[in-house]
Amino acid sequence: MSSVLYQKYRSQDFDQLKGQDNVVKLLKNAVQKEQIAHAYLLVGSRGTGKTSTARIFAKAINCKNPKKDGNPCLECENCKAIADGTFLDLIEIDAASNRGIDQIRELKERIEFSPVEGKYKVYIIDEVHMLTTEAFNALLKTLEEPPKHVVFILATTDVHKLPPTILSRCQRYDFRLGTDDEIADLIKSVANEEKIKIEDDALDIIVKNAKGSYRDALSILDVVYSGQEKDKNVITLDEVQKTLGLPDSEKVILLLKYLLAGDGAEALAIIESLEVDGVNLQQFTSFVLDYLRSILSQKIKNDFRKDFPFSKDIDIRDIHKLINLFLEAENKIRYAHNQALVLLMIIPEMMKPNVKSEIKMVNRDVKKSLPTTEEKEDEKKKEEVKVNGEKTVTVEEIKEGWDKFVDEIKPFNHHLYAFIGGGHIRSFEGGTLHLEVPFSFHKDRIETPKSRNIISEVFGKVYGAPCKVECYVNPDIKPVEKADADVVLKNLPVIPKKKETEEKPKKATASDIEAIFEGV
Repeated sequence: MSSVLYQKYRSQDFDQLKGQDNVVKLLKNAVQKEQIAHAYLLVGSRGTGKTSTARIFAKAINCKNPKKDGNPCLECENCKAIADGTFLDLIEIDAASNRGIDQIRELKERIEFSPVEGKYKVYIIDEVHMLTTEAFNALLKTLEEPPKHVVFILATTDVHKLPPTILSRCQRYDFRLGTDDEIADLIKSVANEEKIKIEDDALDIIVKNAKGSYRDALSILDVVYSGQEKDKNVITLDEVQKTLGLPDSEKVILLLKYLLAGDGAEALAIIESLEVDGVNLQQFTSFVLDYLRSILSQKIKNDFRKDFPFSKDIDIRDIHKLINLFLEAENKIRYAHNQALVLLMIIPEMMKPNVKSEIKMVNRDVKKSLPTTEEKEDEKKKEEVKVNGEKTVTVEEIKEGWDKFVDEIKPFNHHLYAFIGGGHIRSFEGGTLHLEVPFSFHKDRIETPKSRNIISEVFGKVYGAPCKVECYVNPDIKPVEKADADVVLKNLPVIPKKKETEEKPKKATASDIEAIFEGV
């Protein structure tokens, strides 16, 4: 390869641009109708074709023999000069390194001169959001009253950093990231031109790491291909992983499998092996999230592929929980001194509860006599519920651990913590907790799917059993009233007037203070 792939295969006309059909259509129409604006703003992520589009547009409006569809001819002197970077009327400015007011002042001085070779003098300002405030103010004046022969094309990845005054003076075009299929098609096309063979699994990895950027996709392909042995022209999955420093996909799958199964010991072993192998844990976490995204998509579509064979049997709520845990880990791990510890903290959250029952069960099979009337009443009152043939939970046990149960809910949702804490236990039957609450609003909030999931998870953690919840509104349940000023004043003790002979006021005693708050 004589040059890097993304430069060698840079689009030369509108039809070669990938994935930006709407932008192409609008710009071609503008060229056809010769309705050229004085300022354009190209917005989008890196590697989506903003700079290529700006150069193609510069060709189209300066082409000596433009095509009827709005494309440049690519054959005239102006088109070739722009492609070679020698066109005098095309000035490209990198605002990241030329961001000061002096550069913009110099630009203002030059724009008054007429074009040397073409019809328009085109200024492409890349990463325009990097300009200083003073430079923006100077550019604004230029954009307000530019000469007719000048066209500005501003490009940015961070449009929110541009002043509204700049935005209002430009025609804006938004560039989107490529889909996985579009990125894959580009890689296949270039690989075919370069006579490079690439395995399907290797292609998938390159597509995922490109993250929608056409340029990044070709750069990755370039790096992998350049690092191969001289006579080898097949790109394998192992080569891509080693070149990019990616973790072994098998370890990702095993870690997820053990976490979903609640097998903490095996999950710990996987994370420890990552440390021993020197794997970049931040990159590994990102890789795990890519897999979880794929699994979630499969569950939603009900379309299961070979990359995660047992995804069909996974509860979608467990996937949702894992995604949240790894997203939190991704945010923490980049700043953590002990990155492995961040991943280890996920394990306890996924481990299955292992609570030993301390309840004394009555074994009717070995009892020689029928239970007494008192025993029958006692058994009825306990309302025992068997879980998996082992665990039993009674209302008495629920009440004993109720404060802990309510406290465990607080980190998940403060409002739910307050609503549950203000409720009364009516009964626990058939795995369903029946609660009385004072207001219908409390009932509605407790019975939302999100609240039910939290209650079920915390209940399992505290009592070792699954739980559903049903609420009943009982207006007679009233919150504890707070003491108000009237109640306090009402209970103030009567203190006799100070006698003239007394030299010092009487100090309040403990009994006086108690009297103030008596009955509150």
